[in-house]
Amino acid sequence: MLLRFLICLPLAAACLWHLRADPAADPGPGLLADFLEDPQAIERLRPLIDQLESDAFPDREAASRELEALAALPGFIRELAAAGTLPPESSARLRDLVTKHPVERENSRLSEQLRQLASLGTKGELASIAEIMRRDLWQPDPRPLHDAAAATVVPADFPWLEGAVRDDSPAVRRLAAAALGGLAAEPPAARLLESCLEDADETVVMLAAGALAETGNAKCLAAFARLLASENFKTRYRSAQALRGLSGQKFEYDPALPPAENPAAIEAWRAWTGSEQAAITGPLPNYDPIYLFNGNDLDAWELYANGKVGDIGDIGDTWQIDRTVPINGTLYCSAKQPGDLWTKSRFDDYVLSLDYKLGQAGHDSGVGVLLTKEQEERIGSPGYLEIQLLPGKAGDIYQIGGIEAEADGRPIRFLNPRTEETPDPAGDWNHLEIQVRSGRIEVRVNGRLVNSTSKGPQAPGRIVLRNEGQPVWFRDIMLHPGDGS
Repeated sequence: MLLRFLICLPLAAACLWHLRADPAADPGPGLLADFLEDPQAIERLRPLIDQLESDAFPDREAASRELEALAALPGFIRELAAAGTLPPESSARLRDLVTKHPVERENSRLSEQLRQLASLGTKGELASIAEIMRRDLWQPDPRPLHDAAAATVVPADFPWLEGAVRDDSPAVRRLAAAALGGLAAEPPAARLLESCLEDADETVVMLAAGALAETGNAKCLAAFARLLASENFKTRYRSAQALRGLSGQKFEYDPALPPAENPAAIEAWRAWTGSEQAAITGPLPNYDPIYLFNGNDLDAWELYANGKVGDIGDIGDTWQIDRTVPINGTLYCSAKQPGDLWTKSRFDDYVLSLDYKLGQAGHDSGVGVLLTKEQEERIGSPGYLEIQLLPGKAGDIYQIGGIEAEADGRPIRFLNPRTEETPDPAGDWNHLEIQVRSGRIEVRVNGRLVNSTSKGPQAPGRIVLRNEGQPVWFRDIMLHPGDGS
């Protein structure tokens, strides 16, 4: 029994190797304590793992309950559950334990702790962050991860950074590029950031180019121009915004279009950034949202009705701009005829935010995401995840058209109810936010996180506004590429 447990020790101890030779600061307990492990913590839990193999059923049950009560599930237990080296019942108990500690929730908690760490600016925490990310068990939101790295890095971390920018792991190189942004004014950091501009990982290039732009280093311009040909919408959008703000130049380039439809504009930017005229003349801009509804027209949308996509004019006055509401125009669905709205463009990695209002209790509508090209072409009906807007149920997630996704480690079968209650009264304006990243979504209603899913399609997809037969109003429909920041 002990021998089987010891199999997990090399896995758990492996995360400590770079702590001895990597970032200079020792990781303290601090905000990230639940996600850091040490041999002493493993030793304390060893009796409980052994107890799972007890001959007495009450002892096995007691061990399971104690492990379930842990605030966070240590990574080595996840690894032991995946390895399946314990007897069948013990392995089953560990797998059940992993299900009851869904990694999505721990990702959200880690993201929040990283936000706090970035806000505090506590120096010397890069070692802790690097240890957590090296294990590849958790996937926090990129923005707080990168902000925390930049806020906590210290010059003594340079020896680690020099090796990290050449690491085989993209996650480590991203962390290093983000951390270097906190030292960008130092000549050694600038040198390392310039080397990152040639990285094979686009996120590394984006982080490095952004940090160099903040210091006025014009080498970032050519890197941003190369990223205009990315297959990732967020990367194209942010690169275009950066180039326009930094240079003052304006070439006809639409980041919502695939690169194959933008060859002339991409070449124009590349030619300019490679010329003697290329220079930084303005600041790195903030990333403005994309207004999917500008209050004046529906040019960003198409109509889906009777099993096909058509021109928006075919719907008559079912979808119209209600100018009687004095807030920059409001999109109104009278529901006189069937027909949903689909965005013309497909997007990936974004936060969609909007306000909505339903006339009375029992009236319904929804917002669809992850409608990829592959899902559109499904036999039968298009597949996507619909976020319910029904008062009292806003934030419930429905599986439309056979799309595959998971919640808390289990496949969604038609409906995943919201996990938190929040007021969403009919007749009032309510606020909805949907974050989409790498096939995962998080749903917030009136500021409260109420639902999440994972393992959905990882490809650009359309956004859907549902017409479910009752009047509904929408306003301020904005798409924030990336994480909304």
